[in-house]
Amino acid sequence: MAPYADQISRLPDSHHPLLSPPLTQIIWIYKDRTKPMKAELVEQAALVVKDTPILINMVSKRVKQLTSGRAPLVERRPGMREADIALLEIIQGKIKAQFLDA
Repeated sequence: MAPYADQISRLPDSHHPLLSPPLTQIIWIYKDRTKPMKAELVEQAALVVKDTPILINMVSKRVKQLTSGRAPLVERRPGMREADIALLEIIQGKIKAQFLDA
């Protein structure tokens, strides 16, 4: 089982889910720490966004937007949480990473 957010600081770096994540692990996010994102969505999104830190940031920012009232860009199915919606939006190409030229 993946660690809760308040336990992350006590793990060695090799087991820290944000520093060395295999994306096949379930990522925990925000409010309800008892329900993980769906692992199959994480794996599919990792095929779209290859850089793990960028994927994590994209999901995090989109979850914040969704919880603050923004409308989802995909149909919300029963049992889907904000993180699942964000991952599905990435998979379907509704949101993409945009890089600024330095």
